Amino acid sequence: MKVEARGKINLTLNVLGRREDGYHDLELIFQPISLSDILTVEKKAEPGLEFTCTVKELENEDNLVYRTYERLLEHYPGIGGLRVHLEKKIPYGSGLGGGSADVAALIRAVNQMFGLQLGRKEMMELGKGLGADVPACMLSRAAVGTGIGDQLSLIDTEMEYPLLLLQPKEPFSTAAMYQKLDETPGLSQEYLTEQVKRGLETGNLSEICENLYNVFEEAVPDKDRLQELKALLVEYGASASLMTGSGSCVYGIFKDAPMRDRAFEELKNDYEVYACEAVNR
Repeated sequence: MKVEARGKINLTLNVLGRREDGYHDLELIFQPISLSDILTVEKKAEPGLEFTCTVKELENEDNLVYRTYERLLEHYPGIGGLRVHLEKKIPYGSGLGGGSADVAALIRAVNQMFGLQLGRKEMMELGKGLGADVPACMLSRAAVGTGIGDQLSLIDTEMEYPLLLLQPKEPFSTAAMYQKLDETPGLSQEYLTEQVKRGLETGNLSEICENLYNVFEEAVPDKDRLQELKALLVEYGASASLMTGSGSCVYGIFKDAPMRDRAFEELKNDYEVYACEAVNR
């Protein structure tokens, strides 16, 4: 069985404060995108997981695919052995939720292959401890997330719009950025989430672009470099640009695909760029 593991961007991301359990309260909008990893999942007679990946350094037992299999086996020992091949297309360490998407995709595949008859909420609960974005990656359209990002409310939208993703070479430390935000409270702008939600519901791309916000942009190690990359996307035709998650990927929203495609052609030789769509279906 082949299963698609869609990535995501954040249209808004607010960190409201640190909780007593060490996690942070968030308010954000998840937007699924068409850039996807592909998992090929097969049953095998022998016990255990046989895991291969197109990115060889990810072929290890720390990979979320391994950890997902172990959790599934713990709850459903009857599933037996699996052979999983991961075609990695979402850059890792990008804030695009690739690892969480892989978790969600494997849970969905095993649910279908073995007739576990798990509902979406049950699958979300199964994957929640494996990645912060796993519950959102179970969804097929944009959603508002609260709590630690796991309390989700679907947005009534069928909007699709072109994106260009630009992946810098420099990774960011999520833990260090959270620490910096903890030391500088009051940066979040929650009211923007409601405006972006309204833009999605009414199909108003301008309202979405005018209200994008990610508080992690206040905590990146090199703000000047981030602003340069965002400005570059706008220079090549994006209506707006933003960093997603805790970075380091920056995306641009375009009014139409031909404009996005021209930007891709202009930038592809000098930058790691990905053309895709925001999808709500």
